[in-house]
Order: sequence, then structure tokens, then C-alpha cells
Amino acid sequence: MGFSLRRHHLVTIAAAVFGAALFAYAVRRAGVADIVEAVRRVGWGLVFILVLAGLRFVLRAQCWRWCLPRGTVFPFPRALAAFLAGDAVGNVTPLGLLASEPAKVLLTRHHLATRESVASLAVENLVYAGSVVAMVGVGLVVLAANVAMPGAWRLATGAALAAMVGGSAVVFRAMRGTWDASRGPRPRWRERLATIRDEAARLSGGRPGSLGRVFALDLLFHALAVLEVFVTLQWLLGDRSPTLVQAIVFEALNRVITAAFKFVPFRVGIDEASAGALAPILSVNPAAGVALAVVRKVRNLFWAAIGLALVAAHPAAER
Repeated sequence: MGFSLRRHHLVTIAAAVFGAALFAYAVRRAGVADIVEAVRRVGWGLVFILVLAGLRFVLRAQCWRWCLPRGTVFPFPRALAAFLAGDAVGNVTPLGLLASEPAKVLLTRHHLATRESVASLAVENLVYAGSVVAMVGVGLVVLAANVAMPGAWRLATGAALAAMVGGSAVVFRAMRGTWDASRGPRPRWRERLATIRDEAARLSGGRPGSLGRVFALDLLFHALAVLEVFVTLQWLLGDRSPTLVQAIVFEALNRVITAAFKFVPFRVGIDEASAGALAPILSVNPAAGVALAVVRKVRNLFWAAIGLALVAAHPAAER
């Protein structure tokens, strides 16, 4: 236990140092003055951005409630509070889902049976992962179809899209339950997939179309994220108007970065460096790309503060 805790602290410190160094590099390269000026142009528009982010939490919380068995009573305010708290815990630690999902279970144990909360969160996360794959796939298609890129980049984009389609097909086949009992016990990861599959089947059997509604709500979640990028760029670019292509591609990149670098608290430096590097490809000033990531960081910090306050105020905190 002690060694594991020390390793956890070392990972956290290393990730924070790496992110801070990358943040400093990205900001210096794009120009501090230009970034500050771009962020200043957002002004009170930040309130609208925060509201959009709050609406996205509302959608995810409702998705969770729809993934519960029929007849389960789980008030929406409880679901929203647990979701905000879990997201905050996942953002401030390098553990990501390994911290956020147990936190949601802990904070709702007086309202949901542990088995129900764990199973519903697993199903909700699986459906959400499918929507993320769809969002990133749309971003890759939009990028390839609308942005002039070197041949190598276009080939890499096509390869990434093919890998996503192939990977999704493999996961879908595994979720259907193709394991032959004569081969012996299933690997642990297959056991977990089987558990999720059984819970999804139980949910669908009780409420046909529920998973489809959850997926549709997750797509709306991504649509609001694209809208957030679009209106933020509207302020950041000043006299220029952003395009839907730019908003979609920036958000697709954000989904990839969020999934790949969840171990970096708040993805400090990663967001700024990746957005600044992508900006010129989309005919956007690198300073505006970095500023977009900075505005997102402020938004994340705001909602994380609310989430952590909910954790501190929960009766479990006393114990």
C-alpha cells in the first residue's frame, strides 16, 4: 500500500511538472500578449461558456439515470451532484475514471444499491465511449474533406479512421458474446464486457430504446461542445468569423486529448500545446488556439471547484 501510494504521488508530480513545462512552452511560442488579448475579448462571454458546460453535465447526469433499471428512484439533483463531484475528482487526480466513477458510487450509496450504481455507470460510460468514437470519426472525416493537408497527414488521417472503425467492430463483436465455453474460463476483460453486456440487455429488456436515447443525448452533449468552441472562437478571432469545420475539428481533437491524457491533472499544457499546433492547419492564429484551451481550462476549474465543494459537503466526507 505504501509503495503504491508513493508511486501515485510520483506520477502526479511528474505529470504536473511535464504539463507545466509544456504549458509554458506553448504560451511562449504563441505569444503571451496575443493570448492575453484574445482571452480579454471573451469578457462576459465566459458566463455563456460556463452555462453551456453546465448543460453538458445535465445531459450526462440524465444519461446515467436512463441507464438505471426500470423502477429505480434516483432524483436528478442527486445524479447531477454526484456527476459533478466525480468529474472533479477525476480531473484533479491522474487516475481519471479510476477515481471519478468510484467517487460517484460512494456519493450515491445511500440512494442506489452499489451493484446498480456500478452497473449503470459502466453501461453509461460504454455508450458515451461510442459517442466519442462517433465524434472523433466525424472530426476526421470533416478534416480530410475540408482542409488541405500534406499527403502523409492525409494518409495518417485515413489510417486513424480505419483503425477506429476496425476497433469498434472488434469491441462490438466482443460485446455480442463470442467466447466458447470449451476454451475454459474467460479472461478478466471479457468477464467485464460480459457483465456490461448483461446489464445493457437487462436495461433494454425493461425499457426498449433506452440505450438509443442515451446515445442520442450523448450526441447532443458533443453538439453543445462544438457550439461552445464555435462561440468561443467567435470572440477570440475578433474581426474574423469561425467556421463549423474549425469548431468540429477542434472539439474532435479535444475528445482525443481528454481520453489519451486523463492522467495529467486538468491536462495542463497538453490542451494548450495541441490546440496551438492544430490552429495553423485550420487557418487560425496559434495564439487563438492556445487561448481557446486556456478558456476551457478556466471553465474546467470553475466546475471542478463546484464539484469539490459538493464532495466536501457530502456526509461521507465526515467519515
